[in-house]
Amino acid sequence: MIRNAPRASGSSLDVFEGITIFSFIAKKLSPSRERSSELSLFPLAATLFPGGRVALRVFEQRYYELAKSCVANGEGFGIVTLNAGNEVGTNQSFARVGTAVSIQSFDAPEPNIFVLDVVGEQRFEIVESRVRSNGLHIARVRWLPPEARVAVRAEHAPLVALLRPVVEALGESRFAEPYELDDATWVGSRLTEILQMPRAIKQSLLEINDAELRLKTLAQLVARGSAAAA
Repeated sequence: MIRNAPRASGSSLDVFEGITIFSFIAKKLSPSRERSSELSLFPLAATLFPGGRVALRVFEQRYYELAKSCVANGEGFGIVTLNAGNEVGTNQSFARVGTAVSIQSFDAPEPNIFVLDVVGEQRFEIVESRVRSNGLHIARVRWLPPEARVAVRAEHAPLVALLRPVVEALGESRFAEPYELDDATWVGSRLTEILQMPRAIKQSLLEINDAELRLKTLAQLVARGSAAAA
C-alpha cells in the first residue's frame, strides 16, 4: 500500500464488482451502529490520529479484499503503526494502540487496485490479535475515550504558527475539515502527523491522553530540533 496516493474522487467509479457509489453513500450515511470490539488491522509506517486524513493506494491482496469488504458493507478498519517489518509482507510487529478509520471515498483506477480516502475516528487498544490464513491481522480491541476539546494556551502560539501555513497550503487535500487551530487536541494531532520525528515518538504522542502534555512535548521536540517540518 502507498500512503498519500492521489485522493479518491468517489465519483469516477460507477460500479465496482457490484458496489455502487450510491449504495456506498447510503451505508456511509446510515445511522451509526455501536462499534464492534473486533477490528481488521492495516499496519502503516505512519501514525494517524482521530481527525487525521490519509489517502491509501491498496494493491496487496489481503488489504485489497479488506478494502472491498469495507466499501461493500460501509465499515471501517484500524490503522496501527508498524514497529518492525514492512507495509508489504507478513513479518510485521505493530503498536498496541491505533486509530479506527472510516472510508470517505474510494476509487478503483486499475484492476485489483483500490484508492481509499480515510479519516481517523477513534483510538483503540488491542486486547488480543490473530492472523487469518491470508495474512490479515484481526484484533479484539478496547475503545479509548475521545479527548475533550481544550483551548490552545498562549504559550503554544508558535506551534499554531508552525501548523497554520501548512493547513492553508494543503487544505482538504491533506486535512479533514473543520480546521480547529484553536483546539489543543487538533493542533497536537495534526503536528504529530506531519512533523518529521522517529516513529516511536509519534506513537507515544498518540498514546498520551492529555492534549496540553502533548503540546508541551511537541514544543520541546521542536525546540531541540528533534521534530521538523517535512
